[in-house]
Amino acid sequence: MITTLHSYLFIGAHSDDIEIWAGGLILRILRENPTAQVHCVVLTDGSAGYATAQERYEEAMNAAKMMKVSSYEFLNLKDGSLHFNNELPNIIANLIRKYKPDLLITHPRKDRHPDHAAAGTATDKALFLAMVVPEFLDYEPHLCKNVLRFMSDPFNSPKSKLYVDISEVYEQKKSVISNFKTQLGVLEPYLQLNELYGRLINCAAAEIFEPEVLVF
Repeated sequence: MITTLHSYLFIGAHSDDIEIWAGGLILRILRENPTAQVHCVVLTDGSAGYATAQERYEEAMNAAKMMKVSSYEFLNLKDGSLHFNNELPNIIANLIRKYKPDLLITHPRKDRHPDHAAAGTATDKALFLAMVVPEFLDYEPHLCKNVLRFMSDPFNSPKSKLYVDISEVYEQKKSVISNFKTQLGVLEPYLQLNELYGRLINCAAAEIFEPEVLVF
């Protein structure tokens, strides 16, 4: 089961990406497996959004405290420019080697937001680089056998879907999302989708992921 693994790495392009698409999964993991190591990394500084980079940083750190994750790291790459960053696969590979996750959760390859698609595509190369020994990477090699992709675009649904029941932590997730005051107009419709996804599997709320190479 997903919630019984030891180490998890969530990578989002922007602050609030992880929380809105996988916050329920994080809360459920830590509810069912309190000793799990849950690491979150935000790639950009969030400066292209509806607030300043500092405001978005503070919102994310408040959310991180509420979720009680093991670590929450900002890389502060330029928001809106990930698709121009040729070093992104190396950057993500180093994150995989640093945190050594049993399960990596990040963006899909196809997404209308260029930063999301760039992160998803770069992850493919990063997963390979992380397990070999190129001299330009840090830390020891690591093979991550389990990968989930956010379902961030409800109009581009993957063929393979993994539904995660977040009913027991849904109110807590809504409280986490309430920290992102500058982004609520964008985020609240996704909470409504959680309720819709829940009805599809006969529960109060659910998150959906695209699974890859799940071996546990």
